[in-house]
Amino acid sequence: MKTVFLFVDKPAFLGDLLNTGYIKHLADKYYVVVFVYKSGVWAKDLNYFQSPNITYVDWKIENAKLFGAMKFVRFSCIREFDHLKTAQYYRKRRGQDSDNTLLRIISKPLAGLFTSSFFYKLELLFIKKSRLFNSYVEKYKPSLVIVATPGLNTLEAEAVLLARKHGIKSVSVDCNWDGLETRVTRVRPTDFFIAWHEPMKKEAVSIHHFNPAKVFVSGPVRFDYHFSSDAKIQSREDFLGSKKLNPANKTILYSSQKGHLFEEAFLKKLIALRASGAIPYGNILVRVHPVAKTGRFGEFSGLADVHMEKPPEVMAVPDLINLRQSLLYCDININYSSSISLEAILLDKPVINYIEPGMPIYDYDHYRPLVEAGAVRLVSQNQDDLARAINGYLDNPGLDRENRKETAKIYFPFQDGSSSKRNVDHLETIIGMN
Repeated sequence: MKTVFLFVDKPAFLGDLLNTGYIKHLADKYYVVVFVYKSGVWAKDLNYFQSPNITYVDWKIENAKLFGAMKFVRFSCIREFDHLKTAQYYRKRRGQDSDNTLLRIISKPLAGLFTSSFFYKLELLFIKKSRLFNSYVEKYKPSLVIVATPGLNTLEAEAVLLARKHGIKSVSVDCNWDGLETRVTRVRPTDFFIAWHEPMKKEAVSIHHFNPAKVFVSGPVRFDYHFSSDAKIQSREDFLGSKKLNPANKTILYSSQKGHLFEEAFLKKLIALRASGAIPYGNILVRVHPVAKTGRFGEFSGLADVHMEKPPEVMAVPDLINLRQSLLYCDININYSSSISLEAILLDKPVINYIEPGMPIYDYDHYRPLVEAGAVRLVSQNQDDLARAINGYLDNPGLDRENRKETAKIYFPFQDGSSSKRNVDHLETIIGMN
């Protein structure tokens, strides 16, 4: 049995790869050494899946200062992605043009040299040798190093570079929907890349110059649970009743971002519309982002037919099933550019995205296709516009249905619940390739 190393960090990826069927499929085919910062904020309390084919290692990052500096330098000096709307927005929002004037001036005439590839080579040059990593390589002789994303996070970046130093193949298997664009300057070239869908494969090839022959499509591992026949789904009455919501009412699911403070004001508008009768009186189920501060939106707790809930930062199957039921039993999803838009589209739920002035996120390269396809509706924060959009969908849930259906085919290319297995199956091909 061949051995693979799996490096995983951050809540979404810990949940995707260690709290679902992915790790089980992986351990069925390989001996897996999982490197995770177990004493970290997100990973310390996980109940890890156990198998004779799995060893967990508490990995502490050895090159944190290098990657901290390179994050700053990469963002300031790399210009090859400046044509992307997403990159333009993030540079403006973070104020890097003013904060790092000298680096921006220096980088301009050297734009052809200061590429992502150039800084990757610098990192390879300056990364410290790891005796500890070398000892694991000598002990286990891995055939492959697996990371969730191509080095977007520090732990993964270190793993990608150490793999290259030791001549071991690397593969990114679970990059976020927007990661190749919102963190465009942090990408390190893993040898292989497994994408959720064709739009992500296109980004990997056209933006980051991955070899198309080494980019595979598995479907989104994260969303396999939507197709599971094993999940115990409650009735609508029981589910809404468990939230102290009235099953006789229509239900709006509001899913928040991590920390956009304008969302509190928006939620007040939504509740005010309900109170005034501008929209039908109904349930408002608020799903707070998993990594948002505890207690966010607390001012709305206790309101009649309003339920607030925050899932754990590292989600497990029960948390995913709760989200699935929230989507199944809502009538409309309202959010500000959340990936939950994709899930709502899959389940044929109308999606309203509201526009926040000064934050053109709906022109982002990864999100714009949903808007252009008519799978989501953009609405200003004007109360009349918002009420009109909500009432339109409540009166006719079939509005935009064909647009949602066609979009779901693109972003969920395999609607069989087997994306985790397919992802793992690709590894055999990857190990056998040059």
